Amino acid sequence: MKTLLLQFMAALMLFGMAVGALAEPVLGDITFERKTKGDEDFPPAIFSHWNHRVKFKCYVCHNKTMGFEMKAGSAQITMALIDQKKFCGACHKGLPAFPVNFDTCSRCHHK
Repeated sequence: MKTLLLQFMAALMLFGMAVGALAEPVLGDITFERKTKGDEDFPPAIFSHWNHRVKFKCYVCHNKTMGFEMKAGSAQITMALIDQKKFCGACHKGLPAFPVNFDTCSRCHHK
């Protein structure tokens, strides 16, 4: 009976690990393509999902206050919204992250 219970627990743990692996999002870089005309010469913002995910749980950004849905391309981010402390600006227009200003453009906008 004890062996059967141990086998069942081991199978349950393996199942849980497999489901967890399927639920884990892709953690690579996300490029925010520009949707406005006239900005073609300025590179798009590249977001390091991995860098943020190592430091924070998913729900820190993926909530109603921050505005990021769990679907790539769903957020229509603009610098005007960031200046209003929305999306990236919630952390990057104050604490805890580096500020968004003309001195730090290349931290996000690089090729």
